Amino acid sequence: MAKLATFDFDDTLVLPHWSDEDGYWTSSTDPNKKTISAMKGLHSKGFEIAIVTSRHGTSEHKRTIGTFVKKHGLPVKRVIFTNGKWKADTLDKMGSILHYDDDKEEITRIKAKGIKTVEIPHPSGI
Repeated sequence: MAKLATFDFDDTLVLPHWSDEDGYWTSSTDPNKKTISAMKGLHSKGFEIAIVTSRHGTSEHKRTIGTFVKKHGLPVKRVIFTNGKWKADTLDKMGSILHYDDDKEEITRIKAKGIKTVEIPHPSGI
C-alpha cells in the first residue's frame, strides 16, 4: 500500500485573491504552482495523493475541483469533502502521513493526530 499525502484545496492548491469589492480574501481557481509541484514530486516518489477539503460535496464544488484536477494534470486518486467538519479525524482514518494546508487551527488539530503537516502561508496581510 502506497503512503498517502493529502492536500487542502482552497488557498493551498489554489491561490487566495484580495477582493476589493468584498473587502476580504477569497479563493480563486489560480493554481499554487509551488504546492502543485510538491504534490507531483511526492507522487513521483510513490505517494498516493488525495484532496481533503472542508467544502461541502455539492455538485458545483465537485465540478470545480474535478475541472481543476484535470486542467492541471494532478495525480489525485480521490477527493474527500468533510462538509465543514475539521479534517484531522478524516485524515487519521484515511491513513494520511503528510498533509498540506493553509489553516493554522486545522494544522494544530492534524499535528495532534501525529500527521506531519506543511503549512502553506497566505500572502502578507491575511
